[in-house]
Amino acid sequence: MHRYALGTMILVLFVSGGCAARSVARGPAVASAGYRLIRPPDVPDTHYPGGSHIQAGAPLEKWQQVAAFTTREECETSRIDRIDDSIDQAREEFGAQAKFQLSVRRAVNARCVGAP
Repeated sequence: MHRYALGTMILVLFVSGGCAARSVARGPAVASAGYRLIRPPDVPDTHYPGGSHIQAGAPLEKWQQVAAFTTREECETSRIDRIDDSIDQAREEFGAQAKFQLSVRRAVNARCVGAP
């Protein structure tokens, strides 16, 4: 189990607004086979932490690819590692304000999607 698994799950629930089901597509970047890790777009908005609004409800066509993988397991492992790494780095730089940092919110809202 990852070192921050419980904290990550709590942060995901906090940032995503709860346990409500989301429609998530599955997809890659390796010649139409595999999986890709994508993150939602964000726009400047002073009403949100750090001045950016993560648009998790945006159509998947507007999401940005972060990485590509052969299997869903590789993608999910990378997604969790990226969440842990972004939290660790943000904690070093910002302490208790880490959860509001754009890098953390991007990592928490990223999804693995399969090839179209």
